[in-house]
Amino acid sequence: MAALPDESATPAVPGPSRRHRPALTPDRVVDAALELTREYGLDGWTVRQLARALGTWPNTVAHHVGDREAVVDAVVQRVVAMMPNPSAELGWQDWFRELLYPSRAVIARHPGVARRLARDGATVPAALPIMDRGIGLLTEAGFGEQAPPAYAVLLNSAVLLIALDDDRRFADRGDAAAKLAAMPPPPGAGVGWDAMRSWLRDWTDAPDTHRETLYRYTIENLLTGLETDLAAAGRRA
Repeated sequence: MAALPDESATPAVPGPSRRHRPALTPDRVVDAALELTREYGLDGWTVRQLARALGTWPNTVAHHVGDREAVVDAVVQRVVAMMPNPSAELGWQDWFRELLYPSRAVIARHPGVARRLARDGATVPAALPIMDRGIGLLTEAGFGEQAPPAYAVLLNSAVLLIALDDDRRFADRGDAAAKLAAMPPPPGAGVGWDAMRSWLRDWTDAPDTHRETLYRYTIENLLTGLETDLAAAGRRA
């Protein structure tokens, strides 16, 4: 991960000649903000740095998009718009697989977006068609009033796992799995400790693979649990 940009180390951008300046548009502002987010994270850049990347002034950015929060909202909107909205012809479980598995890569390419989604919810227009279709499929499957919380459990669990991976990358605290595996066993340690150390060694050898495996394991178990709840509700009815 690249180091955070240092405003003090970067000279101010001189006012570019209008004759040579490309036309600035809201889309160009968001494009540049996306690029900065991919490199430094959503909270790792300022409007001054964004303006510098565009060869313009901060007040010009504000004129086209708004303050920093408005730009951040636009970045989140753009990232969510990259997520798939699978066909409603799929069964509800397959629909969530087709949504959540590809979305992990989309969101993870833009560090900080997952934490914003986890904190604020998917409060951008691009999320509404996905939400409508997902909750609709759950409702049709028989979840009834439990359809919205079932949707929230799946989406929140997914974005929280991605946000945790973001935090670990930015914290740069070394290989936590290797540190834990190297710790002496607790008194009376048994098969649980041996299994954990083996898993941690594998995690250290291929961390990205294991993060994706854990993500998929979580989603699959949530889907199984929701299916069990649905069947139990049917029996009670």
